[in-house]
Amino acid sequence: MDERLTPFLGTWILDPDLSRYEQGSVPLGGSLKIIEKGGEIGFFMKTVEGDGETVAANFSGIPDGEDRPMPQNPFADTLSLSLEAGQILTSEAKRGGLTIMVAKRELNENGSELTVYQTVHLLDAGSFTNEAVYVRAH
Repeated sequence: MDERLTPFLGTWILDPDLSRYEQGSVPLGGSLKIIEKGGEIGFFMKTVEGDGETVAANFSGIPDGEDRPMPQNPFADTLSLSLEAGQILTSEAKRGGLTIMVAKRELNENGSELTVYQTVHLLDAGSFTNEAVYVRAH
């Protein structure tokens, strides 16, 4: 495993007060767990929405920058995951070769805060970026 991934691993708790959403409402709360197994990175997300509904999603990828098939996903057919300079872990989802979503996960200097900038591209409505700020669970 690339040691640059280590600071991203663990459980993160959403801070709704620091988060800003252009699309939808900021959840009341949530968590993000990032794990590594056999060179693959898994992302497990849960949020509690404003109406009290709990939403869960997960996906995994190999952080090598290559587009890989996502056969179980109704929105995207490929996903790439890559590490960038400056403690940034990026995923890019595509459908028919077109980018439909990019999520940049950026750590602060001491690794205690993770900000996820998720930009969704909608053909009929433009692009929207949600900024979700997480703090490391202790």
